[in-house]
Parts: sequence; C-alpha cells; structure tokens
Amino acid sequence: MSTWTEHLELAAYLGRQRWFAGSEQVTVTDVRPLEWLSDPGADPGVRVEIVSVVSGSEPGVYNVPLSYRQEPRKDLSYGFIGTAILDDRRYYVYDALHDSEARGVLLGGFVDGTVVPDDVQYGRLQGFALEEGVDNVLLGAEQSNTSVIAGESLVKFFRRLSPGINPDIEVQEALTLVGSDEISPLLGWIRSGDLDLAMAGVFQRSATDGWDTARASVRALQNDAIRAREAGGDFAGETERLGATTAHVHAQMCELLPTAVWGAAELDVLVARLNRRLDEVVAAHPVVGEYADAVRAAYERIDRSVPVPVQRIHGDFHLGQTLRTTTGWKIIDFEGEPSKPREDRILLDSPLRDLAGMMRSLDYAAHSIQALTGVISLDPEVDEAAVADDWVRRNQIAFLFGYGFDRSDAQVDLLRAYEIDKAVYEVAYEEDHRPDWVSIPLRALQKLVSDRLP
Repeated sequence: MSTWTEHLELAAYLGRQRWFAGSEQVTVTDVRPLEWLSDPGADPGVRVEIVSVVSGSEPGVYNVPLSYRQEPRKDLSYGFIGTAILDDRRYYVYDALHDSEARGVLLGGFVDGTVVPDDVQYGRLQGFALEEGVDNVLLGAEQSNTSVIAGESLVKFFRRLSPGINPDIEVQEALTLVGSDEISPLLGWIRSGDLDLAMAGVFQRSATDGWDTARASVRALQNDAIRAREAGGDFAGETERLGATTAHVHAQMCELLPTAVWGAAELDVLVARLNRRLDEVVAAHPVVGEYADAVRAAYERIDRSVPVPVQRIHGDFHLGQTLRTTTGWKIIDFEGEPSKPREDRILLDSPLRDLAGMMRSLDYAAHSIQALTGVISLDPEVDEAAVADDWVRRNQIAFLFGYGFDRSDAQVDLLRAYEIDKAVYEVAYEEDHRPDWVSIPLRALQKLVSDRLP
C-alpha cells in the first residue's frame, strides 16, 4: 500500500478492530511491507505489513498481515480493507487472518522444508513442525491479539508490536524448557528483526476457560442451595487448586528470571505511582473522588519497613488467562497488558499484584452474572448481592489458601493496595466502555477501603 487514499482505508479498518488500542481517529504515518510470503500472482499474495499510526496523540506500531486477491471475495468481506494498485494491476486487500488460504501461507514457515524470505524468521523449539496443508481455524473471540488453531497448535499473532522479545515468548520459553506442567508449552515463534510477530503453543483442546467455568458455577446457584458452600456449583475446590498452580508458576519464574528486593525507597516510589493513577482517574471520573481520601490512606498503610521481594510476574492475571484441563489448571498469556510498552511490561513487581488481579476477577465473575441477569437464585426472597458476595468471599479465601498467602499485616496491606488500584482502574474502564457494569468495581472499591481481607 503506498497512496494516501489507501492509508485512509487502512486507518478506517484499524479503528474498527477490538485489538486496536487507540480510538477510531487513526492516522497511518508509515507502512513497511515485509517480503512476500506468497507472490500476488499466486492469488492470494500474502505478506506482513508493519503499520505505524498515531491515534489521538498516541503512536503505535501494528502487525497487519494482508492478502492481495485479484478478484473480490464476498466470503471475506469482514476482513476487507480496500484496494491497491501493484504493477498497474488492481488488487482487493484483506486482513490475511480472515482468509484461510492466506493463514495457511502465514503458517507455512512452520512446515519442514519451507523457504521463507530473509526478513521473516520462523523459530521452532525442538520437535515442533506443522504438517503441510494442515487445517486452520480462526478463533472467533476478538482480544488484543488474533489466534489461529492449526492442528494441535495454537498460533497467536501479536497485533500491537514493541521492539524486543515479547514477554509471552520470553517467559513461556523459560518455563517450557524446564518442563513446567502449569502452562501450555511454547512451540515456536515468528519474528522480523527485533519485532516478535507471533508465537505458537500447544492447543489445549479439552480445556475450558477459567472465566466461563467460574461463571457457570455462579449460575448453578440458581438451581442449587442458596449459599456457595452448600451448592452443587461450589467452585472453591477449583480456586484452591488454581491458587496452588499460581504459586508454583510464581516460584518457577522467580528461579528462572530476574529478581530483586524493594526497600523503603522503592515502596515510596510504588505509593507515589499508585497515587498518580488515582489522581488521573479522579480527574477524568469524578465518581471515584468520593473514595479518594480512603484510597490514599490504604496506600499509605503499605509498610516501608518490611522488604518486598519482587520478580517477573504475569502482569495481567485474571480468570480469562487460565484454562481448566483434565490434568489441572494451566496459566496462559504472559504478555502483560499489550497496550503498555514492553519496558513497562517486564518491570519487576510483587507477585501480590497477580493475586490482586485474580481476587478482582473472582468478584467480577459473580457480580457480572447479576449485572447481566439481575438473578442468581430463583428464590424471590433471596438477596442477590448477598449470594454473589458469599460466592466471592468463599472463592477468594480458597484461592489465597491454595496459594499459601502469608497473612501478615504487611502482606495484607500490600495486597489490599494492589486490589484497590485495580478497582480504581476498573471504574475508569467501565465508565468509558461498559457503563452498565460500573457498579461492579464501584461497589468493590467501597468494600475494599472499608473491609479487611476475607
């Protein structure tokens, strides 16, 4: 793509995608096409294009694999971007990840014997190769990346790019090479220069998503006893096992990756950072202002006299980053928050930040059912919020118990600070994107600044 008109078509397409981190107001500033993986004369022509944009005032770099078709395809209309002129011929351009033939070309570098251009590298751990012509299926759920199932492998194409090894590849390679049973093993990756474009891992075909599994447990309360501990839908045994799995993965990461210890100075920096986030949210979302003084007091309770071990952590830990399999829980997606630059996503932090993410996710699992349906129990005299709270309390306790959480005052106060910070962020997110759900983090924020841990 080379003309400004075509850039406008590409900008419009990016602005409509859920994986695009900016607003719908997008300016494409540069398009750098890599070498052809499949020449346009082959129909489709396939190549990766590295697209630099500015959205609002924020710059970003995106991985946009494209397929160039000689004729329009109605069945690919969802991924249609625009038209382009190459060598005096008009092509119809599609997002290659919505084109099964083009996906096959993109995956071809994982097939033994395939020759690929010099500017695209396909790395493979020992023993991994795709079969030629393997069926591929695009996963329907849109997230910050785009994933494809190919045989027994899951290939995740990173959309927003940062120079340097992607944290998901870095962490999962380290854990895979020591034989961790708590992750879905890494198999390979696609790279161009200092940009990681994709990673391949084992597809857990029989797995169920942790978020869906937890919410199914909450729904079961409609047909079972009122309280979670008495109901057939009790999830506490699973959350206890998830806690133990999380502890094991944290221990492995601590052994394999960099670590440090925060003292008083570093904890002062942490408190200042939490307060800055609070100030930014209060300025944009005044509803949080009612709790600002109590939030600052909770942050100030962080004990600077107790050293805090820090390490690489998951960085975006919630139920959706877990899989429940026949052999136990698996933790996935160690990329951190994709909207943040890589240097922020690899910063050392306390593992308690991951625990706080899971505590908030359990709260969301229960109260999202109520937000969507207004019903948890079929008994008309039941306090729906109380039923949800009971489920949350029981499962949070089970998760922390399984993890082996140290309930010392210093640890409790630090975990609570991380939970509050997460809830503050959630209020801002929900007001901006899902205002019907803002009551979930607001209610949690009120409880967090007034209650101790369950």
